[in-house]
Amino acid sequence: MNETLSAQMLAMTHGLLSSLLVSAIGILLSVVIGVVFGAIRYARIPVVHWIIGGYVNFFRCTPLLVQIFMLYFALPEIGIRLSPFETSWLALGLWGGAYQTEVFRSGFAAVSKHDILAARALGIPAFQTFLDITLPIGLRSTIQASTTTAITQFRSSSFMIVVGYMELTYVANKIVSETFQVFEIFGIAALMYLAVCLAISLLSRMLERVLHVPGLGVAR
Repeated sequence: MNETLSAQMLAMTHGLLSSLLVSAIGILLSVVIGVVFGAIRYARIPVVHWIIGGYVNFFRCTPLLVQIFMLYFALPEIGIRLSPFETSWLALGLWGGAYQTEVFRSGFAAVSKHDILAARALGIPAFQTFLDITLPIGLRSTIQASTTTAITQFRSSSFMIVVGYMELTYVANKIVSETFQVFEIFGIAALMYLAVCLAISLLSRMLERVLHVPGLGVAR
C-alpha cells in the first residue's frame, strides 16, 4: 500500500514538474510578447498598432481550449505539426501574451506625463525616454496584474490534458481511472496547484516591495 502511494505521489510530482515547465516557458513568452506589443500599442505605431489589436482581441475573446485545438489539430492541415509539449507552451504563451499586452500598455500609459515631458525638455530622444523612464516605471506598476495573468496561465496548463501532454491533471486523471480514488487524488492535485499559485503570489509581492519607489513616476 505504501509503495503504491509512493508511486502515485512520484507520478504526480512528475506531472507537476511538467506543468511548471510548460507554464514557465509560456509565461516567459507572454511577458516578451506583452512588453514588445504593449510598447507598440502605447506608441500607437500606424498599422502595426491595429494588427496587434486584432491579435489581442482574437486571443482574449476566444476560449483557450479552442486555441489549443486549432494549434494541435488544425495546423497539421497546412503542414505544421506540433507535439503536445510544443502545443502546450505555445498556446499558453500566445493566450497569455494577449492579456500581458494590455497589462503593459496600461502600465506604460500610467507613467506620469510630467516625467516624460521633463526628459523631452532636456533633449532626450523619444525612444531613449521610453527606455530610461517609461519602461522601468511602467514595468514596476504592472507587477500585480502581470502576476495574475501568470497564475492563470499556470492553472490553465491543466487544459493540456486534451492533447495528451502529461501534466498534473493528466496524471491525476490517469491515476483516478486506475484506482477510483477521486477525492484523494484530485484533492492532492488541487493542493499542488494551490501551493504553486501561493508561491508565485508571494514572490510577486516580494519583488514589488524590492522595486517599489514611493511616489515615483505613476500618474495619480
